[in-house]
Amino acid sequence: MGLGIYVKDLRRDEIGFLIDDPEDSFRRMCEAAPRESLRAGVSRYGDTLFNSLQLRRLIEELEALPPNEVTPVVQAILDSAQLAIRRSGYLLFIGD
Repeated sequence: MGLGIYVKDLRRDEIGFLIDDPEDSFRRMCEAAPRESLRAGVSRYGDTLFNSLQLRRLIEELEALPPNEVTPVVQAILDSAQLAIRRSGYLLFIGD
């Protein structure tokens, strides 16, 4: 199984869930990201939690991608990050 992405609210209650596509394209994109990017911090095997402040930076990074790299899973993560920000929440990435 690839990355599981949980959308959590302020109390860390789950308000959404998605998974990477079968090709693990989001995980692979994170692993290929520049070292200083937030995406590079997403752990393949562990848990990674981004708060609302960090999600703003993640959104900037994802929106700066060339249009051909904005896959359906990237768009879903963008939408989930925006939802988490509206709810003062988090995105929790769970690796394999």
